[in-house]
Amino acid sequence: MNPNILERNLLALSVRDPLLSTRIARAEDPLEVRFLRSRSGHEVVCLERNGQFHPLHSLVDPVREGKRFLETISTQGFFVFLGFGCGYQILPFIERTEVSALVVLDTGLELFRAVFSRIDLHKLLLDPRVQFLIDPSPEEINQFLLSRYIPAISGDMKTIPLRSRVDLATEFFQSCMGALKKGIETLSDDFTVQTHFGKKWFTNSLLNLKVAEKSTCTIQPRRKALVTAAGPSLEDQIEEIRINRTDGLLIATDTSLPVLLANRILPDVVISIDCQHISYNHFMNGFPQEVPLLLDLASPPILARLARKVMFFSSPHPFSRYISTHWRPFPAIDTSGGNVSHAAISLAVSLGSQDIFLYGADFSFPRGKSYARGSYLYPYLDYRSSRFQPLESHFVHFLFRNQVLEKRIGEEGLRYTTKPMISYKERLEETAGKLPARIIPIKGKGEPIHVPANPSISSSFTPRLLAAGIPSSSWQEFLTSYLHKTKALPDPSDPVISYLDSLSQDERNLWTTLLPITAVLRRKCPDTLFSPAELLIQSREWAVKKIEQHLYA
Repeated sequence: MNPNILERNLLALSVRDPLLSTRIARAEDPLEVRFLRSRSGHEVVCLERNGQFHPLHSLVDPVREGKRFLETISTQGFFVFLGFGCGYQILPFIERTEVSALVVLDTGLELFRAVFSRIDLHKLLLDPRVQFLIDPSPEEINQFLLSRYIPAISGDMKTIPLRSRVDLATEFFQSCMGALKKGIETLSDDFTVQTHFGKKWFTNSLLNLKVAEKSTCTIQPRRKALVTAAGPSLEDQIEEIRINRTDGLLIATDTSLPVLLANRILPDVVISIDCQHISYNHFMNGFPQEVPLLLDLASPPILARLARKVMFFSSPHPFSRYISTHWRPFPAIDTSGGNVSHAAISLAVSLGSQDIFLYGADFSFPRGKSYARGSYLYPYLDYRSSRFQPLESHFVHFLFRNQVLEKRIGEEGLRYTTKPMISYKERLEETAGKLPARIIPIKGKGEPIHVPANPSISSSFTPRLLAAGIPSSSWQEFLTSYLHKTKALPDPSDPVISYLDSLSQDERNLWTTLLPITAVLRRKCPDTLFSPAELLIQSREWAVKKIEQHLYA
């Protein structure tokens, strides 16, 4: 052990992670660790298992072995190293600016104390892209990914196992891989949505600001709420809704609105979250002017012109959150479930509702039927029908256009479903078990919804009025300020993660509002064409042009 080397390493680590530096400093000297000198003169750490010592690197030339890791894969992206050893396999990567992050997953503070006491790693430890997760829980891994891995600029994630280390702690590293896989699935779904709708979210939010400044609608709370989705089961539940809504707040999703109106049921509020223009089809038969329409700030601007009572809400979209934080506080509605029924339940919870009945949420195509009769799809397809291609053939084509349908048979007979639908259902079930309200799915012909019991639900009703706050300025003044701040951002440089870490919190928040735009650009451009920094610059240029067109048109 060399106290000077240990102190130098711990001091370098403390710049980025003082807590981990302290934990390693307080660790005991391990008994099962030994160091051997390789033929090239470099020290190699060895771990004792079952009376034998196992070297974690080559005993011939560990440095050359480490460089082979670099030569076998593309160096662009976000790297997760399973096992650290002496870091020989990681050191070559810090020389490449196209590497966005280097994350080390390992177990055993004592092992790190031993390595830090023998090998000078200060250059690696001072690199702002390097992060150590020692003995992390699955929750900590997931939280780290959510806060540090940004697919639009981080690039693809690659895992590199140090096989000699992984084989000595199989259970731990399998747990890490499971947590990584789960986190990546969540981020991947979100990133995929961003790559398709990032620009549309930004543009729609810009165009909605003028109306959003003047909207003064409020929604009154109710202990009981009824949420209607547009699954085929809704047809069989209409009469129950008609009876049950007498003492409850009826929240209609935009897709279910025409079904309710066709059955002469007027909802208390309608919610829409889709940023695509196709959502206009749900309102083709008119919108009841006495009913409030709750819209995502990123909804198509044409929807806000359909209703007399309009209220906007803030979804998790970065630009939407920025507007709500820095200009006018809008109610926050959870749209992370990926579907409007999930958002409608979030609305009911925001109002303080304790019993939330869910109708028409099939998350499948029962007996091959897509939507309840009366929804937008019927007039849409009927208009395109002919004697050569009748309505039924259009419905069949609509259903089987999806090549990954899963066929299931239950108590109510045959149904088809898809992976996204099942994902929506599972998210709803997971969320429902954590909410301060009872979610009561009304049984239909679709996928059964299983809501876990939640004993922490309070019996007292705490009503909450839903309304937007007061704007801090006119929409033009806010947008002008945002434009100037965005233009004044320092030009990005690679590696982008290091660049973002060098910024103030306000500057990082501004870049965050542009990341969905970056995701769109990244999808359209190969990784080799533009660096992450160049993609950020292009995102800013695109946003600035859109804002100036809107402000000065």
